[in-house]
Amino acid sequence: MIAKYIMLSSSLFFTTFAFSNQNHEHVSAGAQKHHHSEMYVSIDDAKIRAFLPAAKSTAAYFTLENKKDTKLTLVKATISGLGRVEIHEHVHHNGMMKMQQVDKLVIKAKTQVKFQPGGYHLMAFEPKSALTTGEKRKLTLHFANGEQAFTQIHVVSLKDSFKKVKNAHHHHEE
Repeated sequence: MIAKYIMLSSSLFFTTFAFSNQNHEHVSAGAQKHHHSEMYVSIDDAKIRAFLPAAKSTAAYFTLENKKDTKLTLVKATISGLGRVEIHEHVHHNGMMKMQQVDKLVIKAKTQVKFQPGGYHLMAFEPKSALTTGEKRKLTLHFANGEQAFTQIHVVSLKDSFKKVKNAHHHHEE
């Protein structure tokens, strides 16, 4: 119970800090300070479905907005506690719908991409620990220019995977 409270408190502090100070500095793992004058990426409504019994994969959805005046290229995603995360898309070919992995996804300047069923989405594999409905994990998006954006992704049940997540926020670093 205490561990849950500490986790929730630190998550709320982190989210509040990330949004309350758009002209902020932070320290990366290499102890270098980075300064940002504006948030250039928005990640909203991030959720991942808990693994179904005997399933080897699950899907994650969110909305990614590029607020920059230049394109961004998404090349990788990671989710804490999962061994592998891939970018996928559904495509229609000869009247059939199929899913395929995407090596990179270009997000044009001042546009957004919805990661949703039937379109772009993340496929997650190899859980190091079970995904529990109601918990949050760290989602990190990696871009070709070396920048990263991250947020808390909410674990939802299959039934709840189509509902909007409240108070979904983001953060970024170079």
